[in-house]
Amino acid sequence: MSDILFKNANLVLAGFASLQPNRDVLVRDNVIHSVSSAPIESEDAMVINVAGKTLMPGLIDAHAHITGLNLSPRNISYPPSEIALASSTYLRNSLMDGFTSIREAGGADHSIAQLLAKGTIVGPRLFYSGQALTQTGGGADFRTPGELIDPCGHVSPFSVMSVIADGIDQVRKAAREELRKGATQIKLFASGGVVFPSEAHSTIYEYSEPELQAIVEEAKSRGTYVMAHVYTDEGIRRCLRAGVRSIEHGNFASEETIAMMPEYGAYLDPTFISLVQRIESARENNLSQPIVDNLRQTVFRGKQVYKWARQYDVPLALGTDLWGPEAQKSQLREFEIRTELDSAANVIRSATITNAALMMQEGKLGTIAAGAYADLLVVDGDPLTDLRVMLDPQKNLKFIMKDGIIHKNELS
Repeated sequence: MSDILFKNANLVLAGFASLQPNRDVLVRDNVIHSVSSAPIESEDAMVINVAGKTLMPGLIDAHAHITGLNLSPRNISYPPSEIALASSTYLRNSLMDGFTSIREAGGADHSIAQLLAKGTIVGPRLFYSGQALTQTGGGADFRTPGELIDPCGHVSPFSVMSVIADGIDQVRKAAREELRKGATQIKLFASGGVVFPSEAHSTIYEYSEPELQAIVEEAKSRGTYVMAHVYTDEGIRRCLRAGVRSIEHGNFASEETIAMMPEYGAYLDPTFISLVQRIESARENNLSQPIVDNLRQTVFRGKQVYKWARQYDVPLALGTDLWGPEAQKSQLREFEIRTELDSAANVIRSATITNAALMMQEGKLGTIAAGAYADLLVVDGDPLTDLRVMLDPQKNLKFIMKDGIIHKNELS
């Protein structure tokens, strides 16, 4: 691969709330070789004149579900080929929207990662969780009261998204199995959901603290971490005490619990657009009015939690939690929702350098710096002052590079 030299770029750089003008960036192979305010000369490089547009790190979605075919996670009856096709569509469209990395939160596995690595399908870097761990009757046990086993005779949550495991020995084994298969991190369910509530008693928390601690210990033994689906205050506190790194959703946390999070080194990953998108599509997906009302209340409470997180300096990730390729079309709308709650610069930081740090990829992803992967976007406009430029990639996203490979180039 020849060198690629970006000239005359206004950069989104870590530590700066405004664009840094007139910079040159040299990419060698799949990494950034140098960044300079002085002209960089390279005789053999392919030169790309950014012409004063914005050169920024590729976006990172810290919570995605690529193996869905619709809003229902009960997808075990679909053939693997159909799920693979849906995943391929999701991944390609995410990349063309500017997401060069995705942290998959349950469902994707090594087979999809291998297709990406071989170039058989095109998409972002994939940090996959494999099957998320859920307890019997937990947030990702999608059986109806009359279902005990799946059509193949297995005790199953009726979804490729999750696996049911109970007790310290079982959760250890389940975590080890996902790590054996290459999971980048472990996903677990530590409370019930808000879209598919239990037909019996909804859970205030899930998994005992010893079970949570065992899962965290297994992740740490492989140099990685645990992300937890958890909405409730008690569930979040249990996760923090157990050492969970990433609190997903967290909409019903108390101010006191949010104030505790920096002490435990935990990140909060709000996922507003998934809730909003479900409200908007409630009729076509046959969601009942009580569920819609619950979703509206969840969004309302989540916005208050976000404000507390800003107040107490909790690291805020950016995830979307969208299920399937149709829902993926709303992926960039997470930026739109966050404009009500935060500055444009902070939201871009969440989608780049904060997400990279959360995923233990600091210095590699989410930044334009020597040694980082060459995951780069060129945007017409200033996303640090106006997030609306991110919402129309067909118009404003002029260039996409992932891992040093150009996937879109509309620069003259």
